[in-house]
Amino acid sequence: MFYHIRPLRPEDIPAVEAICLHTAAPALQKTARRRESTLLLYNRCYTRTERAFCFVAAEEHDRPVGYILCAPQLARFQRAFSAVEAKALLRLGLRYWVQGRGAFALQKPYEAAYPAHLHIDLLPEAQGQGVGSQLMQTLLQTLRRAGVPGVFLCVGADNARAIAFYEKHGFTVLRRLPGGVCMGRRL
Repeated sequence: MFYHIRPLRPEDIPAVEAICLHTAAPALQKTARRRESTLLLYNRCYTRTERAFCFVAAEEHDRPVGYILCAPQLARFQRAFSAVEAKALLRLGLRYWVQGRGAFALQKPYEAAYPAHLHIDLLPEAQGQGVGSQLMQTLLQTLRRAGVPGVFLCVGADNARAIAFYEKHGFTVLRRLPGGVCMGRRL
């Protein structure tokens, strides 16, 4: 199958949200509230505010099969998130709101060196074919051109495949947590 990388378009957002939910951990898909919180935490603020740093991998008929979403500046992203997504998380319940605030707390000590952060997902049909690497290279080049000094992410500690992918792309472990690993890459 042929895949191409292109900027995210507004009409891609439903497909990107479907990919996010399809690839999320089972615990994040259990209920309607969990699915909504997953989209609010890992998807919607990027596609709402950071489209210049969001790309999709599309198949030959231009159907998205994966994406990489990025916010180049933590402080700006946090303000945008607090204005919309955090309020929606609070309506879902206090625990969802706390989870959203916790994600920013993990990056804050690394913000000067790694102000950007990303979220990447691929449908199983596109995995193992270099599509994730193409998405990552496109984003890293875009961040370099924008003068961003580094990028940060967190991944589940048990997700060995993702950790190996990030290490292959120059990310190093910054911090280990009981359930996760924080990684960064200088640009």
